[in-house]
Amino acid sequence: MKRFNVIVTDRFDSEALAVLKTDPKLQVIQSETPTPTAEQLANVDGLVIRSRTKITPEFLSRAPHLKVIVTSTSGFDHVDLKACEERKVVVMYTPDANAASAAELTWGLVLAVSRKIADGHRAVKAGDWKRETLIGRQLSGRTYGVVGLGRIGSRVAKVARAFGMRVVGFDPYKDESHFEAAECERMSLDEVFKIADVVSCHVPSTNETFHMIRRLTLNEANRDLILINTSRGAVIEEHILCEALDNRWIAGAAVDVFEKEPVPRESKLIGRSNVVLTPHIGATTSEAFRASSMEAALKVRSFAERGEIKDQLPGDQAWIKGGFIHRD
Repeated sequence: MKRFNVIVTDRFDSEALAVLKTDPKLQVIQSETPTPTAEQLANVDGLVIRSRTKITPEFLSRAPHLKVIVTSTSGFDHVDLKACEERKVVVMYTPDANAASAAELTWGLVLAVSRKIADGHRAVKAGDWKRETLIGRQLSGRTYGVVGLGRIGSRVAKVARAFGMRVVGFDPYKDESHFEAAECERMSLDEVFKIADVVSCHVPSTNETFHMIRRLTLNEANRDLILINTSRGAVIEEHILCEALDNRWIAGAAVDVFEKEPVPRESKLIGRSNVVLTPHIGATTSEAFRASSMEAALKVRSFAERGEIKDQLPGDQAWIKGGFIHRD
């Protein structure tokens, strides 16, 4: 019986790789680079990828027998879903594996900005003990805004309530029962920015969310607002964020994701005392890496053995189906 040929294109947990390699129905190789060679793609049936592997029409044309792609990520903007649909290639992702890690990083950034932790760290290392320059703000009693009340946003909202904060949110795809369960008041996007003292973004990169945070939204925002972006860089134009900081439309920001990654050294976000930057590490924990690898391994194995599909993209989720990215 012909074995199902699988290529793993990026870093992968050793236990998860063993799950694939010990299955007698699978033929598994791990490519040396995120983009497999033409020879490897010629006979591949299934791909297990991460965000460094870009699935484009040209890529798909070199894999004529490809049946399934599993991305070991919660984001999916590196996969041309329209092209995959046209080629009848099933695409699945691992939306649950990274949720805890991403939510924890969000709160690390909230605290870093609100309590000026990075500035304090640099001051102590430089021998500066002038604490009056490090006066921060207490979060208890303030209002937290969540943009995107999904797996990550709901976790973030729960922590905000534990801090004694009022929670407001924007998510047009969640019903009232979801907001009630999250103890989150539903508002429009602009209302969230006007009312909240902290806003964090937890939405995917789609046509619908591209530059969704506009100049007008920031211009009319709470002047004490701290904006956190741990979702995708394209949710807001970086030059608009810089304009908001220059004009003091908002008080500060923390950014883990950028429109161009690695972030260019000339980026105007670098060097600002009221901005904390991290290099897209929302899912960068050993636990998330193991969980996403194992979830991806089980998905591709189940597909090969039984044709089982779980967490398909775009699937029937309205928030993906109506707004996934087309790369024309």
